[in-house]
Amino acid sequence: MTDKMQYSQTAYCQMALVSASANLFFFKAPVLSNYYLGNDTYRFLWLRSFHRPVLLTLTQQTGGATLRTQFLTKSATAPRLEQILFVPPTASQAEAARLQQDFDAKRKNPKVQRELAEHNRPAEPLPQLENVHSITPRQWQQVEQLLATSSFQQLPPCELSPATDGAYWVFESHQANGYHMVFRHSPDKRDGFRKACEYLIELSSARNEERY
Repeated sequence: MTDKMQYSQTAYCQMALVSASANLFFFKAPVLSNYYLGNDTYRFLWLRSFHRPVLLTLTQQTGGATLRTQFLTKSATAPRLEQILFVPPTASQAEAARLQQDFDAKRKNPKVQRELAEHNRPAEPLPQLENVHSITPRQWQQVEQLLATSSFQQLPPCELSPATDGAYWVFESHQANGYHMVFRHSPDKRDGFRKACEYLIELSSARNEERY
């Protein structure tokens, strides 16, 4: 790999993981990479370009395993929408003045102001859609088997992707013996890593969400 390619991958991974961290913050999710929190946990963050973020947290506790499903209203890193006046360089003074007048009128329109304000609201959790339910020992074992089949612990944390749309799939393993994270951009449906993530989706209340 050339130095230029290495830099591109590093920059890409930093950008993707900053986005993941921002969304986890809005989910009020704990940091799993610093130190062991006392419970084995698998966490899947699903950041889709055209649909709301999903967070699935599978935790093994004294009384058994639970799967928590959470949603945000939108991505925490969604671009802010601004109105911009465009005046063609060939426009006459009169045309430029008319465009400016139309732009000012539109900007003052209450409907436009409401739409902008709604679009630019910060991401928020959707507690009414949150769900927590028990997971059987067999289902927990199936998650671990799928991760083992995908060689999850040996997968590099991040791989460069040329795609712009799609979805970020971020899976974390938080165990007493260590932490590992794998990020992929819209992994192939035949990929073992994706199959492990999709098994969690199928167990959750997000099973009917759009997948890509």
